[in-house]
Amino acid sequence: MRANTQKIHERLSRGGFITADSTDIDVKHLFIDIEENYDDYAEYFKDLGLRLDGGEGYYFFSRFREPKPSMEQKLQSFAQWVDIIDFLKTFNISFGVGYIFRDAEIIERINLDIELRDKALKLFRKQKSNQDVVGKLLDELVSKGYAELVNEQDGSYKVTSAYRYAEDLVDLITIYNEEDPDDHETSE
Repeated sequence: MRANTQKIHERLSRGGFITADSTDIDVKHLFIDIEENYDDYAEYFKDLGLRLDGGEGYYFFSRFREPKPSMEQKLQSFAQWVDIIDFLKTFNISFGVGYIFRDAEIIERINLDIELRDKALKLFRKQKSNQDVVGKLLDELVSKGYAELVNEQDGSYKVTSAYRYAEDLVDLITIYNEEDPDDHETSE
């Protein structure tokens, strides 16, 4: 077992990501350690039933075989993320890895933009105010590792490379849905 195995496991087993562009120096160190010792970590976690996967600038855990209820829960969660990404792209089409934003900017745009307000209300129906919706949205982004708070004083956040994971999944659906339906028909 390597020196950072426990830290990596604790972070990734909660569904989080370890990203290259994190503002947290400890997370950056973990990312570099995984990059340099990927095979060792992958083999160790494989014995625990976990697959160490990665993308461009991030690592995460997946399981080799998902039980059916778990897969259904993931699909429901994914549907929520499709709506969140749609909301964020409506907020600003440039929203993506490296983008820096403030919570107050999102609230202001919701107050001014009817389409964004409608999408915000649908995101988190239990939230009563725009501020509550944005607070819940930021909690989701940060807890998944898709964004990090970079300035507490002005409420600035930075989108991490882990956000690319969610975008890639949404792109897969978009690409599949945009294919010609005739391509899927069988000829008789």
